[in-house]
Amino acid sequence: MAEATQLGRQRHFVLGNLRGVSAAGLTFAANGDTWTTPLHVIGAILLTPTTNTAYGFTVAGGTITLVSAGALTFRGGVLGL
Repeated sequence: MAEATQLGRQRHFVLGNLRGVSAAGLTFAANGDTWTTPLHVIGAILLTPTTNTAYGFTVAGGTITLVSAGALTFRGGVLGL
């Protein structure tokens, strides 16, 4: 389990009463890799994969863990509190 690699810097934004974090590119090298966000609670994961591979996520607080058969790269972000 390692931290996902981000392309560029995190972008923070506010949408109504929610905070958001986005990344231009987010690469998970293997199953079990994590992305630690500054959010306390994640309400929505808005990540789009750049390849056609089955995947899922588990969430604990502000940390997302990838569940997949291999490496994946995403674009997008998360919304939460």
